[in-house]
Amino acid sequence: MTDLFKQSINLTLPILLVLLLGTPTQATANIDTTALVGSTAGSFSVNQGTANYTIPLTVPLGIAGMKPELSINYNSSIGNGQLGVGFSLSGSFAIHRCAKTIATDGVKGGINYDNNDRYCLNGQRLITISGTDGQSGSEYRTEMNSFRKIKYNGNYWTVKTKSGQTFEYGNTQDSKIEAQGKSVVRLWSVNKIIDATGNAISYVYNENNANGEYTLSSINYA
Repeated sequence: MTDLFKQSINLTLPILLVLLLGTPTQATANIDTTALVGSTAGSFSVNQGTANYTIPLTVPLGIAGMKPELSINYNSSIGNGQLGVGFSLSGSFAIHRCAKTIATDGVKGGINYDNNDRYCLNGQRLITISGTDGQSGSEYRTEMNSFRKIKYNGNYWTVKTKSGQTFEYGNTQDSKIEAQGKSVVRLWSVNKIIDATGNAISYVYNENNANGEYTLSSINYA
């Protein structure tokens, strides 16, 4: 190959590449310069001197829009929580034992882990409307009526909402949380939420009976 032919190739190749690839174009993007960078949605409130901050967590939608409602909560008055000092994960609902009050029961009582205890749903007192407190088949409503049908089934609870959802509380062994060092259940945590067409969200827990603590282990839904 002659030097003249080599030089011709060296000059021709760059021209061919430009013709084949075309003129390079510069990528552009529309950037909203007024938006806050790295901001996370949250809400702040003060309740009786306690600072509270809630950050909702975004999770994928499941079938028919089913998804767990989760948030990271900060409360300045609590100690070490699941996520550090003052921080906890919200989104796991529960029915728990609570004490009698003068306003509702006419007497003041404690939690004795027997049939004299009363029950609360997410902190709202349950009022018996049918049957006997703590007995299988008894039905309840919340003290501030939320129009939910609440039933105790002997060892677990069901709550039916106006929208057709059914919440199960304590219908799995890991969702029955015993009192510290005892075998009696102190709290029935939600183990399943089912919509009107059968789509479900399932909750799984880890329990430490020695210190009376439990944590949410996983949430499963499709």
